Order: sequence, then C-alpha cells, then structure tokens
Amino acid sequence: MSQFLISKRLTSLVWIIFSLGAVTGCSGGRQVPVSLDDLAQGSCEAKYQSDCPMFYRGELFTGIAISGELEHFYRATQYENGLENGYSFSVFNSLLHETAWYKAGKLNGINTTYHFASTGKPQWLRVYQAGVKTEQSLYDESGVITSYKRFEGDEEVESISYAKGREWRLYYFVDGEKRQRNKDYYANGKLKSDSEFIYADYKKLKETSYYRNGGIKTQFSFDRVTQTAMLETFAAGGQRYSEQHYAYKPRSALHGVQLSFCVENKQVKSIKHYNMGVEEGEFAKYHCNGQLISKRTYINGVVIDKQIKTYDENGQVLVIKKLNGKGKVLQESYYDNEAAKWVTYSTAD
Repeated sequence: MSQFLISKRLTSLVWIIFSLGAVTGCSGGRQVPVSLDDLAQGSCEAKYQSDCPMFYRGELFTGIAISGELEHFYRATQYENGLENGYSFSVFNSLLHETAWYKAGKLNGINTTYHFASTGKPQWLRVYQAGVKTEQSLYDESGVITSYKRFEGDEEVESISYAKGREWRLYYFVDGEKRQRNKDYYANGKLKSDSEFIYADYKKLKETSYYRNGGIKTQFSFDRVTQTAMLETFAAGGQRYSEQHYAYKPRSALHGVQLSFCVENKQVKSIKHYNMGVEEGEFAKYHCNGQLISKRTYINGVVIDKQIKTYDENGQVLVIKKLNGKGKVLQESYYDNEAAKWVTYSTAD
C-alpha cells in the first residue's frame, strides 16, 4: 500500500473521529479539535498527573486534543470534563502506531500497538480496567501470537508462551501454588504431550502423551495426598497395554499392583506386586485366553514357593521347578514329547 493511500486513510479516520467527538461549546457553536498545547492543567493533589484535569479557556475541556503532524508523529485523544475519555490513537510516519480507550483519565479497554515499521499488524494487545492492566498479548510481525499474560492487581497469575501460534508453556496458580504446564508437538502440528508440574520443585502432577494419529499413548497422574502415582500405557489402536503404580515417599519406586494386558482382547497378561521397589506378593503371568502360565510369591524380594509350574495355553504342565523356599531352584523337570516322558535334572551346585 502506498504512503499516499495510507496517509489519505488516516486523514479520513482523523476527521471521522473529530466529527464524532465534536461537542457544543459555551456559546452554543460546535467545538472543533484543539491543540494539546492550548490546554492548561490546573493544580491538584492527585497522585498521578493524568488524574489532574485539563482546562481550555478556563473551563474543563471536553472535546478532542491533537498534537504533532500527521506526516510525522501525530496523536488525537478524546476528553470529557478535563480527563481523557474515549478513543485515542497515534500515527508515526503516516503509519498507525497505537490505539487505546480511556475512561475518566485512565486506560479502560483494549490498548494496541502495531508493527508500524513493517507489516502494520498488532504487536502488543493490552486490556485495562480503570487503569489496571488485566491482560497482555504479544504477536510477531506476521500476526501470530507468541505470548499471553493475565494479571490480578499487581500480580501475574497466568502466563502462556506459544511456538508457531501453538500453546507451548503455561504458568498459572492453583490455590496460591504456582503451576507449570508444557505442551510439545509433532512436526505436523499434532499434540505430542501435555504435562503439568509444580513450579517450585518441578514435580510432575499429570501428563498425557499422544501418537501421531492423535490417540493417547500414555497417561500419568500423581496423588499428592497419598504421594502415589499411576502410569497407563496404550497401544496405537487405543487398547490399554499396562498399568503401573508408584510411591514417592521416602523415594520414587514401583509400589502396589502392576498390570499388563493383551492388546488383542484386553485380558490380563501379568500381575506383579511391589513394596517401594521390592517384590512383595503374587507375581503371575497369563496366556491371552486367560490360562495361567506361571505364578510365584515374593516376600521382601525373595521367592518363597517350593514348587513352580509352567502351563501351556491348554492348561497342560510344561515345566516343574522345585525350590528351597528361599528363591533358589534345586531341581527342574520338563516333559519330553519325543521320548514321551518327564525329564528331571538337578540345578543345585
């Protein structure tokens, strides 16, 4: 777009605003925009200078104040009863630089600054309520958002970073505790993972990861009351593959029941039990038709069974192991189909 057309459009914009903002003066005629240099600020005890009203010819000013030159730097602002009230904009080198809304002398509404030297698209977008900033967004020169922040009073309560316009990192508070949320993506833009952490110690509270087709790959959740966690894994087709449980006190370790499943029919494939990373309880494996393969029992990490059998899918015994009750295998037997008999041999030293 040529500078001439830009300048023409801005000139039209100025006079439209002037027309809307023109008011009736004391003499009954229409008041035209006046130069900011012709306004005078009366003395007052307000904390901020912007709260001190402007006067024009001895009266509180209501109308449009202008400053600068349209071809260089130019600003036009609406006033009511001496204070900025309504629309305001500024131009730099004939390009729109900033727009804002005011109420009773304070920013109120959307305040926008532009990439005026390049694309002319918004760069900063801020939202105010009675002079207090509540939101803030930053955009790159192509108009894609790169960050967002939300405020409550003087506190930043939420912050989001974006990568290629996609939410990437988020900071926020839950019951006064700062949290962090991370999102990762595949090259095709599909969500790869979505996780939430405690900001102070980076302890993971929950996480979901995804396959490229969008299906769930893993799900992790942490219970802060019990200091335990569960991790579920899924096959690409959506079938649940495993369920693992963890404890985090006094350290992180496998704790409780651990399950795996047959993808084709959801049958339990294995069951294991741990106590803070140590085998404790029943360990069992199954064929996908539900038939037991083998089972053993642990106490404090040691197998206490004196005999363990292994079965085929039809329930026929394939192997028999004899143990000493302390985890050591003493003897093993297997059925030799060719000889049609059981073969037994010692495994003891």
